[in-house]
Amino acid sequence: MARESRLSRFFPDQGRFLILTVTLFGLLLAYPFWSRDALGLATFDLVFWGVILASIYAVSEKRWTFWTSLSLAVPALLSDITVYFFRENWLVLTSCLLDLIFLVFVTGVVIAYVVRQEHISMDKILGAISGYLLIGLVWALIYGALELSQPGSFRLVSDPGGGSIMGHSVPHWGDLDNFIYYSLVTLSTLGYGDIVAVTREARSWSAVEAIVGQLYLAILLARLIGLQLRQSRNS
Repeated sequence: MARESRLSRFFPDQGRFLILTVTLFGLLLAYPFWSRDALGLATFDLVFWGVILASIYAVSEKRWTFWTSLSLAVPALLSDITVYFFRENWLVLTSCLLDLIFLVFVTGVVIAYVVRQEHISMDKILGAISGYLLIGLVWALIYGALELSQPGSFRLVSDPGGGSIMGHSVPHWGDLDNFIYYSLVTLSTLGYGDIVAVTREARSWSAVEAIVGQLYLAILLARLIGLQLRQSRNS
């Protein structure tokens, strides 16, 4: 208990999910305007690493979640940097998977925190928003890993020739802009149809994401309404 209170002095509760939410929106809104050259990818990496740091801060409420997230983040960051020096397909895939493992853990902690809280607050609302965006980012990495392990899993309708959806002959884990877009439109069930899941695995993961997106909104909305009614009744 003393150790947890010492940790809380360095990581206060205020602004924890605000920073994560702002960083996630920064990643989602800004990346389309960056160039596709090496500098553009480096910029994407910097903002994504900012998401990793903000995620560690967001889950630092408990000592074990902080240290677990930190232990998962270190190899993920090291692998992301390694990709710049060795552009081997298996290294890029490893980097993508390590980032995925980290984000899956963080997403689970954030959603558990939102569901566990008994009172509606701005912190809870921002946590719910962060959880939704993190789910989209997790699936973007899943799609990236699928494309890296099974090239041709996804196809751009505007490119009937079947060119790489990741945009480069030598892939980089940062070439996820198409998958971030595809993940968000699938999560929200917009489904514009400009990117198509071709393989059975890609179609299955896409269907699961669409279901998860709808269940998340339905369950979370019911939870928030129930808490609001309880607070109004007790006030």
